[in-house]
Amino acid sequence: MRESINKLFFDLFDVQYSPYFYFFSLLFLLLPVALVTGPFLPDAFLTLIGIYFLIVSVQKKLYAYYQNIFVYIFIIFYLFLVMSGLMSDDIYSSLIDTNGPLFYFRYLFFVLGVHYLIDTNPKLIQYFSAILLITILLVIMDGILQWQTGTNLLGYQIDNFHGGRVTGLFRDEQILGHFLSFVVPLSFALILFLVKEKKNNLKLLLLFSFLILSEVFIFITNDRSAFFKIVQFTLLLIFLSNNFKLFRLISFVLSLIIISFLALNTSHSYNRYMKNTLEDVSSTKIPYMPWTPLHEEHFEVAFNFFKESPIIGNGPQFFRYKCMQEPIKGCTSHPHNYYFQTLAELGLVGVSFLFLGFLYLSFILFRQFLNIWILKKEKYYIPDHLLSLYSLTFIFLWPLIPSGSFYNNWLNVMIFLPVPFIFYFRSNINK
Repeated sequence: MRESINKLFFDLFDVQYSPYFYFFSLLFLLLPVALVTGPFLPDAFLTLIGIYFLIVSVQKKLYAYYQNIFVYIFIIFYLFLVMSGLMSDDIYSSLIDTNGPLFYFRYLFFVLGVHYLIDTNPKLIQYFSAILLITILLVIMDGILQWQTGTNLLGYQIDNFHGGRVTGLFRDEQILGHFLSFVVPLSFALILFLVKEKKNNLKLLLLFSFLILSEVFIFITNDRSAFFKIVQFTLLLIFLSNNFKLFRLISFVLSLIIISFLALNTSHSYNRYMKNTLEDVSSTKIPYMPWTPLHEEHFEVAFNFFKESPIIGNGPQFFRYKCMQEPIKGCTSHPHNYYFQTLAELGLVGVSFLFLGFLYLSFILFRQFLNIWILKKEKYYIPDHLLSLYSLTFIFLWPLIPSGSFYNNWLNVMIFLPVPFIFYFRSNINK
């Protein structure tokens, strides 16, 4: 045990790395914990890692990191974002006020910074995976305590006012399920990368027990969007994975059995998922879509704003400050959908970036489907850990589901976090 601890310490703090590398590696490793504390710390860590990479890339001439299509498209999108803000009626509200996108470029340097860190010391993936997994399990255990007793470890109570929403360590914020729907698939992908012995039944049992626990608990949070996302992820794995179709199918069936029992025996869950969902989806103007009549009102407002300037939009955050100025039915801080928000604020030009990203990921997943089920070309199969990250990113960009604000810094930390791992796994796919 002592030798293992010494080896872990030596691997992490190898003498070949500078003190700065240690510090920013530590910020990266602590990101999962920071995400639980709220938006400030993860955004601060992200920004510092991005600044570190910018300086190091200039000092060491790491120009190869900038030479990929993601960087080029991101820069074009950012320039368009700023140009649109400068052309808006209120430049301050558009680019700076409340998560304004003037500093949106920090996400690019964060992605490249994390890629550089794990490129330089791949063992960081192992440590990050461990911290992420422990964070998820602690969050779930705390949430189960709140669900069972009404109060979590910190004394925060279950949100009975909004249908028994379990909030756990996120206090009065109803984002626990949303958080888990982002980080559980990421954790699963990283564990798959580390656990390469696909025939090790004990590891597979533990891994899929983790997924069952996560799926059931996301259901318990009564966050319908989050539950829909984790189900999407599961279905993609069942149809597209190379080695885990049967295991994933069996574990998903077990999850559904437990969830069905809970739905029929828990009044909050029954009302939320059965009664309220049926009422909501049957009363929208487009019947049986995965949103509520209130969401549809937000979308209608956004579409009306889009018609005012359909090509380049009205400027970032236009939806928010326009709704603050005029009492329009359906107005809120954002339209709860990335595509409608981007249409209203950046027009067809802006939304094309999102849509092309979604089409690209759809093509990757469809090609995997063809190779596995029709062409049977094993040499073109995408490794399961990389497939999991593609699936997670695909779900981020799925258009037919409510989402947060496009400029929300807490959400964007989680959205961009899988990207450097995708870069790393793709560059090492044949090694």
